[in-house]
Amino acid sequence: MMKTIIHVGQHKTGTTSIQHYLQKHRENLISAGLYVPDSLLGFANPSHFLLNVFALDSDRDSTAKIQLRETVSESFMAQIPDRLQQDVAHHYREARRLGCRDILWTNEGLYLLNSLEEYQRLLGLFAPFSETTQCICVFRDKESYRASYMRQLDSLGLPLSTDPGSYRYLEPDSWLLDYKKKKALLETVFDKTSFPDYNREDMIKPFMGILGYEMDAGTETMRLNTSL
Repeated sequence: MMKTIIHVGQHKTGTTSIQHYLQKHRENLISAGLYVPDSLLGFANPSHFLLNVFALDSDRDSTAKIQLRETVSESFMAQIPDRLQQDVAHHYREARRLGCRDILWTNEGLYLLNSLEEYQRLLGLFAPFSETTQCICVFRDKESYRASYMRQLDSLGLPLSTDPGSYRYLEPDSWLLDYKKKKALLETVFDKTSFPDYNREDMIKPFMGILGYEMDAGTETMRLNTSL
């Protein structure tokens, strides 16, 4: 058994930079005891976006879910729950084989889960292999997050929604901006939660500090996907 660490974003809080750092230094992190999966169901993506697709209720959408449906068959979508559970189990076996004590999953789309049931569905993937679970979520100040996320959706050609339940509903009363509710959900589901402050200049160093792993000597701070 090992500790499972789940990084849920939110969007536009340095997640892309963190994810690319983790993959670039993956071998050294494994040697230090931290296993970061390099793919899920054949998708070699620094963001484990299939976790979002899996955990969302069937009647709820996300950008990842929409884009995936456009590129894979209906049978692939239907097989995701069973195949993903098998692949997750494979990664835990590999982490144990390599002598790792921690395993880290990261996806900003996990911020788009919005119920106890969805977060418990996510946790169910990892609980059989975990002695303890830790969640990390970075909250950006609401106005800059809202503005940045609106620009991101616009750049993807995704219009805003008037449905208060949608992940593209970004009026001031959006559930995406209800940080108190989000924190309460995460604290209910996971054994431990960490909510580091957002630092526009560098989120990698404080993130690695929470994990308890040192950055590689001489590593320069990476800032990716900062245009929004």
